[in-house]
Amino acid sequence: MKTILWALISLFIFVNLSAGPKDQNEIQNIPLYSLDLERKTLYQELSQIPDEDLVILNFTSSDCPPCKEEVPNLLEYSKKWNGSHPKIKLHLWIVFVGDDPSSVSKLANELGIKKQTSLYFDSLQTSMRILEFPGTPTTMVVQKKKILFKEYGYTKENWSKLISVLENRR
Repeated sequence: MKTILWALISLFIFVNLSAGPKDQNEIQNIPLYSLDLERKTLYQELSQIPDEDLVILNFTSSDCPPCKEEVPNLLEYSKKWNGSHPKIKLHLWIVFVGDDPSSVSKLANELGIKKQTSLYFDSLQTSMRILEFPGTPTTMVVQKKKILFKEYGYTKENWSKLISVLENRR
């Protein structure tokens, strides 16, 4: 009996060691809701993006003053990128955390967000728990499922880091 137990323990240890650590740079799947109240998932949406393209995931909220500063800059930057870089497209997805469809629509209109951006909302703040970020604004750059950049807060330093990561991908 002891031999069988030791064999099982050894097998368990071997399997766990050979599996290796989980890739810390891979983004986890989260639920997203469109303004049409359609439930989607991050992986589902990413699977529709060509592998070479980049996605800026901006987690924002309607009651966040720094978010209201950052979003117009993201809109302008992504528009310039896509106008001058035909090979790799930059997708901008704005996820409103803790908001409902009416507050998302209202702020989207105020900020002039048009069709060049995908809008989602996460009323229950599930994304914050799963992706482990402290609040809004949080910005990530993702290619396929790999996180290339992740920063909390909108500062000149964070903006420069974001632009540097993106420009190095051109």
